[in-house]
Amino acid sequence: MILRKASSVCVCGYFFIFSARTSPAYGLAYYRFLGGKRANTMERTRLLSVAVCLLALTTLSIAQGTSPPKITGQSPSYYVVLSKEPTEIECVADGTPAPTYHWQKDGADLEIADPYSLNGGNLQVRRPVEATNGIYRCYATNAYGVAMSNKIDFQIAFTDAFVDKEKATFRFNEGDVATIPCNQPDSVPLPSIFWTDDANPGNKIPLNNRVSIDPNFNLRFSNINTTDTGNYQCNVKNDKMRLQLLSPVKEVVVIPVENIETRPATFVYTPPASVDAFRTEKLRLKCMAEGYPTPVITFTKDGESLPADRTSYESYGQELVISDVMASDVGSYMCTASNGGGTPTAFTITVTVKSKPYWENKPEDTNIVINEGGVLDCSAEGIPVPMVTWLINGVPFKEAEANPRLTITEGIGGGRVELTNAITEDSAVFVCVASNEYGEIFASGFVNVESIPAEMTDAPQRNLNSIEGRAFDLTCAGQGSPKPTIQWTFQNNPIVHGESKYSIVEDGNTRSTTSTLTVTGVGVEDSGDYKCIIENGFAAVEATSTVNVRRGTTIVVGPGAEVSVELGADAIIACEVDHDAALEPTVTWSRNVGAGEEELDLTVPGGRFRRAKTGSDNLKVVATVGEDTGTYKCKAVTTEDEASASTELVIKTVPSPPSKPIVSKRSDISDTMVAVAWNSGDDGNSPITDYIVSRMTNFADLGWVVESTVPAASTQASLDLSPYVTYWFRVVAVNAIGESQPSELSDEYTTAAAAITETPEEVGLEATDPGKLKVTWPEVHPYDQNGPGFKYVVRWREAGTSDDWTPHNIDDYRTTSYEIDGGDIYKELEVEVVYVNDLGEGPASEKSGFTGEGTPTEAPQNVQVVADSPTEVVITWDEVPASSINGMLQKFLVYYTMVEAQAQGQEPAECLPNTDCRVGDLTPYMNYQFRVAVRNGQREGEKSAPVSFQMPEGESGPVYEMSIVPLSDRIMVKWGKPASPNGVIKGYNLSYNTFDGNDLGEETRVPIGDPEADSYKVESAQPDTNYRISVYATNGYGLGQATTQEIKTRVGGEPPKPLLADAQIAPGKTYINVTFVQKDEGAAANEFYVLYKEANDPEAEYQETKRVDLLDKSMTNVPELEPGTEYLLTIVAVNDAGEVSGDEEKVKTLAGAAQRASPIYVQGWFIVLLIIIVALLCILLVLCILKSQRGGKYNVSDKEQQRKGDIESTPLKDEDGFEEFEPSKDNKDGELPRGSQGSLQPSEPGSSDTDSLKEYADGELGKFNEEGSFIGQYGDKKQRPTDDTDQGGAAYSTFV
Repeated sequence: MILRKASSVCVCGYFFIFSARTSPAYGLAYYRFLGGKRANTMERTRLLSVAVCLLALTTLSIAQGTSPPKITGQSPSYYVVLSKEPTEIECVADGTPAPTYHWQKDGADLEIADPYSLNGGNLQVRRPVEATNGIYRCYATNAYGVAMSNKIDFQIAFTDAFVDKEKATFRFNEGDVATIPCNQPDSVPLPSIFWTDDANPGNKIPLNNRVSIDPNFNLRFSNINTTDTGNYQCNVKNDKMRLQLLSPVKEVVVIPVENIETRPATFVYTPPASVDAFRTEKLRLKCMAEGYPTPVITFTKDGESLPADRTSYESYGQELVISDVMASDVGSYMCTASNGGGTPTAFTITVTVKSKPYWENKPEDTNIVINEGGVLDCSAEGIPVPMVTWLINGVPFKEAEANPRLTITEGIGGGRVELTNAITEDSAVFVCVASNEYGEIFASGFVNVESIPAEMTDAPQRNLNSIEGRAFDLTCAGQGSPKPTIQWTFQNNPIVHGESKYSIVEDGNTRSTTSTLTVTGVGVEDSGDYKCIIENGFAAVEATSTVNVRRGTTIVVGPGAEVSVELGADAIIACEVDHDAALEPTVTWSRNVGAGEEELDLTVPGGRFRRAKTGSDNLKVVATVGEDTGTYKCKAVTTEDEASASTELVIKTVPSPPSKPIVSKRSDISDTMVAVAWNSGDDGNSPITDYIVSRMTNFADLGWVVESTVPAASTQASLDLSPYVTYWFRVVAVNAIGESQPSELSDEYTTAAAAITETPEEVGLEATDPGKLKVTWPEVHPYDQNGPGFKYVVRWREAGTSDDWTPHNIDDYRTTSYEIDGGDIYKELEVEVVYVNDLGEGPASEKSGFTGEGTPTEAPQNVQVVADSPTEVVITWDEVPASSINGMLQKFLVYYTMVEAQAQGQEPAECLPNTDCRVGDLTPYMNYQFRVAVRNGQREGEKSAPVSFQMPEGESGPVYEMSIVPLSDRIMVKWGKPASPNGVIKGYNLSYNTFDGNDLGEETRVPIGDPEADSYKVESAQPDTNYRISVYATNGYGLGQATTQEIKTRVGGEPPKPLLADAQIAPGKTYINVTFVQKDEGAAANEFYVLYKEANDPEAEYQETKRVDLLDKSMTNVPELEPGTEYLLTIVAVNDAGEVSGDEEKVKTLAGAAQRASPIYVQGWFIVLLIIIVALLCILLVLCILKSQRGGKYNVSDKEQQRKGDIESTPLKDEDGFEEFEPSKDNKDGELPRGSQGSLQPSEPGSSDTDSLKEYADGELGKFNEEGSFIGQYGDKKQRPTDDTDQGGAAYSTFV
């Protein structure tokens, strides 16, 4: 109500108020316009009204957000689909409010009825047929305009059959021009077309400038020759349908001509004399010529060179292609054909460049407000320049209703839309259309005139109850500018006046609308949400009324209209009964499988028809059979009504066998090219997908062999067979369920014998014994022998000679090798292997190879070894006589062993002839023996006499286990001798540097000449400093490998106060040993000593022990003390910064023992208690051992009988004995008690009762007694560690 009042106030100052929608600052201007401070009471009232108006309009402005429709998604302009397969044509548009859609077909409005339906804006075609072909256009409409899509040419894919049905024969003289017509059928979309022949079954024939395909897809031979004889077929492939058709066989017979006369080039195909090329597209000019020899085609342009970056040639030079055509490509082009047989022939083509329309400036979407104006500009180019016209909401401008506020300009090259003093109704979609004789383009832009959004003034009753069969009314009212419309929906589906049980009555004026919806004869299905939607193109408001009607009983049976299962499987048919809560239905089932409807009793125990589960109404058919296919009906009956629904149950099985195959020849030239045809059987309710064609021959060992798998679209297979074979064929049909039984066998088909055409492949030559060469080849099965009298022929002769061949015939085809005795060692032979039958000899496989080599007879002499480095030697020897090699010298083998290690069996080093022979990776300063042997292609000769050689010293390895002890200003470095000295160690070098990050200080290097040295003290270190310390061993080679560590010295200053804990004091009879412990924090002590005196002698003075260097040791001895006397001890830490004393500690020496403050572990009573405990443990251990030995003598058979064979389930325990140690039940980790060994568990490897446990007896079965027990044999060496005398229970365990 406030908005309506504000609107009325605003009418007086419309321009000002409209401006105030954009900027509330206009309110201040209006105040000043009224007089500012001089405004009287009336003026202030008017100002308040204007403020309310500004607030209302500002709110409306924010809420509007409207726009005319705009197409954002659409199908391609040429849209090809498969017949009878559901599809949809896309149309998606944006707009506010959301647009509605309608379609046109072939220029007329399309009724949305079967087979059409809408999915949003997409047009669904349920079952495309020929009648649905046409030109479609989508229109999207809302209150602000109409947007339209491009024209969409919707076509069903098809490919007609070839018109010619019979085989055709074409005869030509060799050298003639030849054309073989394709006569291709019509197809949508355009198919791919190619040619095949029987030399390339299934593959495209090779094309060149002699053999090519013209633009009409005819096969052309510029000059045909005898090799072109054969059977040809034109292939038409529709990729959309996944269909490929073959034309009838076109047999080409070429008659040989002895002397072919030269024939000058003549064009057999040229483009038109005048050709239009289109801007940005490709220009194609194809010229084809005939003649003998084969002509060559060239292209030129008058007085100009062809654009290199856009020019290419296709069809083996016969077609000129210029991509991305531009205006400069206009002119005369000449194609010239020449073959050297006369004057070249030429043909001129005049090319004119045209252009479809293209945009220079497209209209843009424009939003304007009431009383303002807007402009849409549009310009296009083309050759010729296109005409620009306009559509308003899909209607041509000149046919649209006149609008005095709208001025539209149309003309050549451009146009304009001008709108002044706009009102809401001027909102529209303007489409700019640019067209010339070569095409038409569209571009749209909308003009959106904003207005006042709709509002609801009266909402329908929120909740309404109704009874089934009665009527009810709902009323809704609203207002806005423009006048809003009211739409009713039920469950979000639009309600149309007069449709079914609905009627709508509307009333109102120019600003408001009232609508009353009446629903009559209501049923349960009318329960739900009814919405009143009020909109005027700028806003939409809605209110919902929920109506509740008691429902009748309904049934939904599923899934879908059909349930399909495989034969033998269980089928479940759903029956969902929807009923009112007050009506409880009774559900029954019946079926009709061809003999009338029969009731199904679901209560028979073990019956095939039952409920899917207790309480369910779903039907379960158990172990389906083929006769179960039919209609099944679920019926629900209540006290008030009843309902039923049906579905089809289809039992799918494998197909029936195809008919008996019929075999026929495909060619008069050869009987090996056949066609196998058959008729399909029943598909078993599942479409047949393939046919499998198999063959059996008179060679039973080959069995059945699959020859071809044929798609279901065809019932014929083209096969190439082998000569001199008898065939039988059978066919198996395949569907999604499986394979059918095989068809009946075809009649016997026998091919005639033929000469062999195959060259032996995989022929191998292998030198064997000296002077012999083994020839191998693959076995040729009788199936591939092509005729009778098959044999292999092996022949040979010395290579490089014209001597006669020495042949050898092998009649047994299973023999696949022959050894040639060539006589001489390592002689090269030429070898041929040929397949032969009674009709002739096939092509030969030619090879060459050498006969076997002998063993080299002489070992290398005068072997010399020279060190090239500490790890590598060079070995030389006298040249080996060529006559002793008995073959081709391949390499020398150098065998070497380390004398000290006595290593054997290492791989020899290999050295090639005429190269330095080097052996590397040797150990320095070790003695080796070297022997050399000769190796030819097959054999190795004797080794030479051994030559001993000691390697020179090399770089020493790193020192062993280097350790560093840093103090504050001193460092102790210790090491062991290198594990690999690689020579005689002469001493060591120690170096150290300070470092800070990556910066190293000056290096200090200390040579140590004593080879037995194992430590060094750095006396001048800096406190709190990083050091990098390296130690090298030295030998005759020089410095060895470094061992480096990085440490940091302790901080400087006085050492911290030392501690003297119990663990540091060990008193004796007349002495006390004291150990110094460095603290982790603070400066380090360099030395320490102990002050001591008698505790009970007041006149005693402190005495001092010798000072101890802490880099040498950490313990000192307080000597010459009196037994049983108490002493006061103080430990003193010393470094260069000073001395620090610790606290006094009292220690007492005793004769035979020393104690300090009588700790508990030296008290007499504690020691006695420990002795008693140890004695008791010993007694217990003896009892355990005796018990275990007694238990070891039980009778095994008695025990097994007692357990009744269940050994695994009986615990290993005697009646009065003890169980083996097992993990405690409280021990979640399953760990064994310390010192015990786990029992053998049944799940552990080796725990079987069939094992001998020989691993515990170290393989000596004799340790078992006569009952198989070996108690008492534990503790074997295999189980007992040799270096630990305190093993507790771990070394000995009892096994039972």
